[in-house]
Amino acid sequence: MAETRSPAVPIEPLNLNVHAAAADIGCTVWCLRQLAWRGKIATVRYGRRLLFPRTELDRYNNARLKNGE
Repeated sequence: MAETRSPAVPIEPLNLNVHAAAADIGCTVWCLRQLAWRGKIATVRYGRRLLFPRTELDRYNNARLKNGE
């Protein structure tokens, strides 16, 4: 009997690198880095890599929408 497989569902990463995170919230890489350095967006360090949790990016976007920025 042939085994049936369900279609592959893309898995979204929990953390994004700086380029993907900047594209996600619609700003430049340097703008995103400044937000992280100022403490406006929480980050995760993995060695030298700076990662941005998707939940934190969503929180920042929702706060921007509420403030009308």
